[in-house]
Amino acid sequence: MSNKTPIEEEITRNLLSGNEKAMALIYDNYSAALYGVCKKMLLSTEDAEEVFQEVMVKIWKAGKSFDPNKARLYTWMVNIARNTCIDLMRKNNRRPQIQDTDSNVHVIEQNHNTEFPVDHIGLKEEIAKLRKEDRNVLELAYFSGYSQGEIAKKLNLPLGTVKTRARKAINELKTLLARDIGR
Repeated sequence: MSNKTPIEEEITRNLLSGNEKAMALIYDNYSAALYGVCKKMLLSTEDAEEVFQEVMVKIWKAGKSFDPNKARLYTWMVNIARNTCIDLMRKNNRRPQIQDTDSNVHVIEQNHNTEFPVDHIGLKEEIAKLRKEDRNVLELAYFSGYSQGEIAKKLNLPLGTVKTRARKAINELKTLLARDIGR
């Protein structure tokens, strides 16, 4: 049984065949979430808009190489957005200003209306189940672009502790999501 939604399957078919309809479907169903990732990471509306456009181009150019057996469509696109934001931050030699490490990336999902439920894999609820310490490390690393060394300095923790918390958070998320998919 496939756990992909019909829209994911349609977008994947169109991406892999090079049909431009894929981009219209991605824009209609995922643009708010992808822009939200850019805005959350970059904080500047101007930078977020510029990077979002670049993300859409990258998705189109890489579309034929997307492997639905390796990643969910949404995860693949969010990784493209995240990596593009990190590239800009590194290019400009800056990091985003984290106002509150307790804020969760899933706030993006709550603040943007899309016809497609952005949290279709239950990530919002699963992240909330993590210990606060592990969740903070995960969010700083994956959604704010900090290296583990930078996280250690920011949180005043030993590097080994940061690595352990990141690994623990990822493993816990995998376990939680696998359990949900098996239901």
